[in-house]
Amino acid sequence: MKKYILPVLMLTAIVMPCFQVLAADPPFQMPTQANFDIWTQLANILNWFFNALIFIAAIMIVYSGWQYVTAAGDSGKTGKALNTLIYALIGVAIALLAKGLIYLVINYFGGSGTF
Repeated sequence: MKKYILPVLMLTAIVMPCFQVLAADPPFQMPTQANFDIWTQLANILNWFFNALIFIAAIMIVYSGWQYVTAAGDSGKTGKALNTLIYALIGVAIALLAKGLIYLVINYFGGSGTF
């Protein structure tokens, strides 16, 4: 029972602030007939997926740290932890590049910049 206390406390410390952030600004709201704009709704959906991806990547980074700490010097386990960390960081980099590419395309074509 004691070995589960630390992971549960770590997970709680990570997850609870994220719920507070998501509750403060809902990423997607249902449109009414008067203010329906497909591009705004698309931007809301893409922002929601981006936030979810960053959240999952943060959990994977913490998980890779947990793997490394509990490896106890085993080279196979530390290698697995390093691979998990590398893949999580690559995911964050790809997400940031995709988000930046959206802004670049909008600014290049002179859009309104709703993303």
